[in-house]
Amino acid sequence: MTANSFESKINDFLRKHNFSTEFAGLKEKLAKDMALGLEQRGASQQAMIKAGSADIKEIKNGEKVIVIDAGGTNFRSCLVEKGERGLTISDFQKTFMPASDRELSKNDFYNAIADNIERLKDKADKISFCFSYAIEITEKGDGKILKFSKEVKAPQAVGTYVGKELFSVLKERGWKNLQKITILNDTTALLLSACLEKNGNAAFILGTGMNSTYILNKQIIVTECGMFSTLPQSDFDIAVDKFSTAPGTSILEKMTSGAYLGKIAKEMLLAADKECLFSKEAAGKIINTDEIKASDFDGFLFPEKENEKTSRLNRIFDTTSTEDRQKALFLIKKLIERTASLCSQAILVLIEECDKKEGVSIACNGSTFWKTPYLLEMIKDKLNKASTCPYQIIQIDDDITKGSFAAAFIQ
Repeated sequence: MTANSFESKINDFLRKHNFSTEFAGLKEKLAKDMALGLEQRGASQQAMIKAGSADIKEIKNGEKVIVIDAGGTNFRSCLVEKGERGLTISDFQKTFMPASDRELSKNDFYNAIADNIERLKDKADKISFCFSYAIEITEKGDGKILKFSKEVKAPQAVGTYVGKELFSVLKERGWKNLQKITILNDTTALLLSACLEKNGNAAFILGTGMNSTYILNKQIIVTECGMFSTLPQSDFDIAVDKFSTAPGTSILEKMTSGAYLGKIAKEMLLAADKECLFSKEAAGKIINTDEIKASDFDGFLFPEKENEKTSRLNRIFDTTSTEDRQKALFLIKKLIERTASLCSQAILVLIEECDKKEGVSIACNGSTFWKTPYLLEMIKDKLNKASTCPYQIIQIDDDITKGSFAAAFIQ
């Protein structure tokens, strides 16, 4: 079978399962939903959180902040100090996100966080906590948990104020110097790092989850765009969503982010196998593979790289026919192309809605965004064709840590 003939057959297979790489009108739907959320809290699918001012006051040398970053997969903490040569990061530690492996009660959740930062006790009087989930920021810089995503399981903590609860737990544990805990979202931290270093005005994250933020009238707006759910799903998406923690919610995130792309890829391969698109040899290996992750895409598409041997996709197709491998490559590339289409629409809305200066600088973060093969090139190509405003995509070293530090000094 020639490449052209099997590509036609696979495209028919994808259409049969309602899989498309085009989403006409999505940008307009996202923008309309954002406007509704800004007009009235809770009126939109996206959270549209007004996360405070984007103005950072002057930070003196010697200022120290304990920085916590609760991400989709990892929980990071460190001490950050400003000196004459910039910011110094010390006492860094990375562990797993509490409640990512099992369900925790409210008390267990906050005590697990306290356990992870016990070594930093009284090393600074400020804590800046980057909490990468849907939160409502208060005027005093606390954050009320609206919902969890990324498969974190702590339902009793929903509705609680992160800063207030953690402050209470730490005081009970004998923290004496602590004066303030500032809560922010990861996209806010990313945006603030861009404000510090490169005059940024928007930010986009695609890692384990998906989110975006932008500056509107000098105020930071966190969209929680991954929560948008009015999207046509393929049969593969529906299958993955069915077994997620919260079915029917955060569909945009579930169709793009690293927590789900590998699962979608496996559903695609299983369906293709069921419809006899692969050889019997490949079919048996697909069924016997426990999981596929988004990180497997790179070594599969570029087998000359060092991570080739660790890719589960290569383990499936390393001894099968060349045609089997070509078909699987075609399917994975289609999934990446669809991800690029969805992400480019979400970024276009940022470009059009944010406070514009001479152009738009979008700080981007996330292993899925930067490490998924072809994704960045595809996103840029789609943005170049659709955007009428000058823009640039930027990357900042230690962005979340630097932005979280800056959050402790917002005007």
